[in-house]
Amino acid sequence: MELRTALRNDPGEVERARNLIGASMRRWGLPEDGGVAALLVSELVTNALRYGAQPMRMVARHTGPNLRVEIHDARGGEPPRLRRAAPDSTNGRGMMIVDALAARWGWSEFGGEKQVWFELDLSAPPAVATPAIEPEMVPSLAPSTDEVVAA
Repeated sequence: MELRTALRNDPGEVERARNLIGASMRRWGLPEDGGVAALLVSELVTNALRYGAQPMRMVARHTGPNLRVEIHDARGGEPPRLRRAAPDSTNGRGMMIVDALAARWGWSEFGGEKQVWFELDLSAPPAVATPAIEPEMVPSLAPSTDEVVAA
């Protein structure tokens, strides 16, 4: 099963692409992924709008338990980069998010067109990073010295 759509050079396309991928996943009967596919689509479409060139398009394919989403644009050249953003920076984390949540991702160039893609294995539970929390860090989880006796 496949979805193909052109993407206009308009920030509203990020939301439209997210909605399209969600609707396609439901139509294809794919399991809920906790919003991971929509988040990754947002990151790749945002990058294409920021750094790419028209024409742009999104292609999504469902094969077995895998979902592959490709964002194509007409500006070849520099590959996407994993950057370490400063803690107070409002951008620069997109490809780190893709790298952390996608089962696989990559890019290719052919005939001056660039394609950045990711794949999700939807047979596995969504990859969600859970920070380690020590009970002492959260007062409500810390061992209590008060003893409560129920009557």
